[in-house]
Amino acid sequence: MEDFKSISVTEGIKKVDVIKNPTSFPLIGKGAQGAVFKISSDKCVKICAKPEYAVKEGNVLKIAQNSPTIPRLYEVGQNYIIMEYIEGPTLFQYLESGGVLSEKMMRQILFVLSEMKRLKFTRLDADLRHIIVTKEEELKVIDHYSSYTRVRYRPELIFKGLNKLGLLPLFLEQLKEMDPESYMEWKDL
Repeated sequence: MEDFKSISVTEGIKKVDVIKNPTSFPLIGKGAQGAVFKISSDKCVKICAKPEYAVKEGNVLKIAQNSPTIPRLYEVGQNYIIMEYIEGPTLFQYLESGGVLSEKMMRQILFVLSEMKRLKFTRLDADLRHIIVTKEEELKVIDHYSSYTRVRYRPELIFKGLNKLGLLPLFLEQLKEMDPESYMEWKDL
């Protein structure tokens, strides 16, 4: 059996660099703290550039395991995290390729934000690239490294992504009807 522990990464300029991957596990994404490889049909592993990255994100995932918006956590090791592999496009890809910002999708986005608040995250936001749309059109948020350290009480990255896609006016229009209080708080982002 192949061992994902033989994969190594190092910090790069904006994203990690994969130094070696002697396995057949495909790289499915990489960011500032680590690279993610699919290790089975329902699991992936994030190999972190530094052990403290795995500990920090692993702790967030442990705390948030009762949320339907967070991937299941299976194991945290020296420099890795094994978690649920979620099939689907990112919210950015979904909307960019013609996915509709329907009432259901709006409610899902608002639910994600309310879950972040319930979990007492200090970063009440996520990049659209870190939100996966499942086949059931439910949203799961990945990359929780700074959920309790970065402070952001308004969804600036979500708004930035929606604006880039030309969907921010529609989002705000729907938000005004669905959640007037949040609309008043966020309309000037």
